[in-house]
Amino acid sequence: MKKIILSLMICIALIVGATGCRENTGTTETTPTTETTKTQSTPVSFDELNLKIGSAPGPVTYALTTMSEKNSDIVLQPWQNSEQLTAMITSREVNLCSTPISNALLTYNKGMDTQLVMVTVWGMLYVMSTENDIVSLQDLKGKEVIVSGKGGIHDHIFRHLLIKSGIDPDKDVKITYLDMTEASQRMISGDVKYAVLNEPQASIASLNAKKANVKINRILDLTEEWGKLPGQKNKKFPMAGIVVVNGSGVSSEQIVAFEKAYIEAAGWVNKHGQEAGPIVEKHVPTMKAMAVAQSIQYARLDPKPAIECKEEIMAFFKELTTTTDVKAFGGKLPDDGFYYK
Repeated sequence: MKKIILSLMICIALIVGATGCRENTGTTETTPTTETTKTQSTPVSFDELNLKIGSAPGPVTYALTTMSEKNSDIVLQPWQNSEQLTAMITSREVNLCSTPISNALLTYNKGMDTQLVMVTVWGMLYVMSTENDIVSLQDLKGKEVIVSGKGGIHDHIFRHLLIKSGIDPDKDVKITYLDMTEASQRMISGDVKYAVLNEPQASIASLNAKKANVKINRILDLTEEWGKLPGQKNKKFPMAGIVVVNGSGVSSEQIVAFEKAYIEAAGWVNKHGQEAGPIVEKHVPTMKAMAVAQSIQYARLDPKPAIECKEEIMAFFKELTTTTDVKAFGGKLPDDGFYYK
């Protein structure tokens, strides 16, 4: 009976995958019907997930901590850098892992036997400043801008947007690389005026600055800037997701149940920021409850099965690799094997 149910769910997922990853606009959609079907036929209950999940600080983890709080069988294993992520995956220490979308493609292309299960977070990068003198990317000419992670996804996206705006990131702008915590501290002290931050770091910086009687403004939303690129109108770029570590002992039934539980948890988080904040801080002490609650409106936590988002993922990487060498993502764009089915 389980095999029959699983076959039906796979067929449904393949049909939904062909429609692309779309938001609910009030028109008739196939996704709600699909989710109802999954809910009714999931062969593994939430209480039987028994999963070890690699988690990094960020909005992806908001839903994971909520799930772990409700179920001791979901164990979160924190990681902070790409070396730790790689070690977790190659040792099969975890069944699933949260990761930037760029790292998901890189590990897949390196043959680490991972596949993207879900896109969970969409563009959430912001140019933050103690000033109010910036209304466009062009206004950043001649400025020093702090960016975290040279050669990382924040760097690639910011540089891409500058280049597409006719700005040479190596000549027209001074990019200084610092981790996001130090960037926030230097903005508050007045050492620097501009930084590219994601969530919840942007909200953490804003709240910490307020304590010091300094105001940090969210002056540019890089998702909105991305949407101004040719062919990218109204598109959110996929920024982070969940990968499955094949060979780690996780079953397809567990993954289906995880997807359902994660979507439900994310929906709750998006509606209950004040209640979710303390839960997140309990599991990840660096993500303070107040900052988490504030960040939710900017975090774009909107989980979708990866198979439904092929069009958006491919559009993102095709656009990004017009200025970034595809070698940064393992040498090739996503193929069909990249997506968990």
